[in-house]
Amino acid sequence: MKTTSPKTPDLTRRSFLQRGGIAAALAAGIGPYLRLTPSAFANAGPATPFRFTPFTRPLPIPGRLAPAVLNPAPGSSAAAVGSPGVYHGIAPEYNPSHSFNKASWVLNDPETGRPFAEKRHTLNFRRGTAQILPNVNTPILGYNGSTPGPTIRARLGEPMVIRTKNELADTETSLHLHGGHTPSHADGHPCFYVFPNQQRDYFYPHIAPKVNGVQDVTEAPSTMWYHDHGNDVTAHNVTQGMAGFCLLTDTLEENFIKNRYLPDVDLRDSAGKLMLTPAGATQQGLYDIPLAFTDQRLNADGSIHWDPMDHDGRLGDLFTVNGVTQPFLNVEPRKYRFRLLGCSPARHYVMRLSNGQTMQQFGNDSWLLPKAITTSQIYLNPARRADIVVDFSKLAGKTIYLENIMQQTSGRKADGIDPKNPVKIIKFNVGKTVNKAYPDFSLPTGTIRPHTNIAESEATVTRYFDFNRSNGAWQINGEFYSAYRCDAQIRKGAVEKWVLRNSSGGWWHPIHIHVESHQVLRVNGKAPSDPFQFKSDHTQLEANTTAEILMKFRTFDGPFVFHCHNNNHEDMRMMKQMEICGVNPATGATNPPHLNGQWFSVPPEICGVPTDYIKKHPGLFS
Repeated sequence: MKTTSPKTPDLTRRSFLQRGGIAAALAAGIGPYLRLTPSAFANAGPATPFRFTPFTRPLPIPGRLAPAVLNPAPGSSAAAVGSPGVYHGIAPEYNPSHSFNKASWVLNDPETGRPFAEKRHTLNFRRGTAQILPNVNTPILGYNGSTPGPTIRARLGEPMVIRTKNELADTETSLHLHGGHTPSHADGHPCFYVFPNQQRDYFYPHIAPKVNGVQDVTEAPSTMWYHDHGNDVTAHNVTQGMAGFCLLTDTLEENFIKNRYLPDVDLRDSAGKLMLTPAGATQQGLYDIPLAFTDQRLNADGSIHWDPMDHDGRLGDLFTVNGVTQPFLNVEPRKYRFRLLGCSPARHYVMRLSNGQTMQQFGNDSWLLPKAITTSQIYLNPARRADIVVDFSKLAGKTIYLENIMQQTSGRKADGIDPKNPVKIIKFNVGKTVNKAYPDFSLPTGTIRPHTNIAESEATVTRYFDFNRSNGAWQINGEFYSAYRCDAQIRKGAVEKWVLRNSSGGWWHPIHIHVESHQVLRVNGKAPSDPFQFKSDHTQLEANTTAEILMKFRTFDGPFVFHCHNNNHEDMRMMKQMEICGVNPATGATNPPHLNGQWFSVPPEICGVPTDYIKKHPGLFS
């Protein structure tokens, strides 16, 4: 097939200098010549110059991503890699002829008893304007022009294709569904780009890994999120607004909703029928509210402050929820489910209610916990999620706040909890009446989501990863990230034990591993406390910390990455690449990885970029 190259110039490192991609220079071997000045470790930057009154604007709640008709059809020859229609193609697993294809994943819709139909959407990466502060217009990078982007609503076993288009003329992008179990092509690998003015079809089967041929519902995700993952530009793009929620339910969670153990994630009428927007998307549930926390800092012209020489981690002096600084939310005197997301690139939070009231936490990262935990504090580090229930039933007519008591003056790490110096983040105005059309709910006292432990004895390989600092930038095992290199060849189906060690001094590193959940065995030799002893998609490494984790690599093969989720550290190359390799049925040997250590050798159908383009623009794939 004749391919059509993007009509944009090589963006190899044009954006690198503008956005401070010094990691690329380090990876290219010129690191010893860099001498970082003290300003490279500046904590914050100039204070936001605008005055405002907090808690005067309502909390915005992102709408659902609407359905769309995709033309050309996903997977057709007109939408193959290199085509004018969809230049980056779709995951090879989408094709029915693939040895592990979508037909074996689709589940029955419990409402109809028939197999789920494929959902289709469009999501464009484009510039927009937001009012992070009232009456201050701030340019942003957003999904469909907004931040947070529209919420993706999914169900287990319901396949989905999201056609993305990059409308940003000066940057490559890559969409990562954080916490998802996704084919390599659609996982948001940093070098699996969407080029300016081009499209990529992201195929999300929304499956749980199989055990004995049956999907393991203990792995079914609930609260995921999506964000940019472009090589060297993740911190910049996420800071500028490229993030959003993805909420998934399965039969277990949907039965909890029907039995009033959880509130409905969607809005339904009195007859139980889904209520739709004019575009046909489901409406946001009334008592299931996503909250994305980001700290921001604005320049005098209203733009988002960005320091390309900040290698510690970016901090802001404005505390936003769903893109608005210190909003309020009017609530009824009843229970609410809140999905908390630490969306800041470097800030750590310890959240509490201002009246000292306890909360019930029943989700950690993407997964519901085996049982609810009663707690007065919720810890969020970069990328962590926590599903909680707050009961306002005894607070009719009162006002309380969700507040942060974690102090932090540097992107390197948090300073510690100070209960006497809280920062109020969001105000809850509790009304006096309850909408009786929607009965209250109560979490089950028994098991919520079963958790199947991985036995340490199942691990056939132990790997050691040392997170260290060099030349003012960041390494793993003494190496900067290279897109050429396979740092861990993993046999498909294997169980592995990883030992993650932080030897970078006083810096903290939240380590995120793509494609599979992991189970934390020990932290500094001790079993973790609730809720961290169950499924996670990232593990916090504080100073001089060693964490031992277990993972089972199932379903998908191909290249994936793991990295520090302090996004500045990630862009400064604290990232490595693993490749899950299938097994030769004739010999039983593990297939060799595509990554050969010499050049970017990933096949076009997997990475979504024609080989001739990679050869002409090697700097984008370094």
